[in-house]
Amino acid sequence: MKKVTFLLALVILSLVGARPALAEAGMQCTQEMSTVGSLQMCVQHAYEQGLIDNGGAAQSPIAKLAAAQMAVERGEPAVAINILQAFVQEVEAQTGKHIQADHAMHMADHAEMVIAALAGQ
Repeated sequence: MKKVTFLLALVILSLVGARPALAEAGMQCTQEMSTVGSLQMCVQHAYEQGLIDNGGAAQSPIAKLAAAQMAVERGEPAVAINILQAFVQEVEAQTGKHIQADHAMHMADHAEMVIAALAGQ
């Protein structure tokens, strides 16, 4: 539990100054959905809203997104893309188990938008 709290605190601190968090209702994300930061906010919001039902199921995807953000900041988009692809696989594996199916699909689609943006498409 301490690890989850620590990781969540790291993600929150890394997002200080980022765009506003997700809309209060539904699965609406920020208008800019092509950044790792917006995806981090999306996952954090899903956890806070109970769409990811336990800290353990949130910890690994959050850690992957933190690593992807660091890769972007280092100027390594290919590394970030690989990490985001692993994120998508993990979300798909947890769909219907610890991540609500509709929101898992939303997070995977959101990640694909970030991947496309990083790939320059």
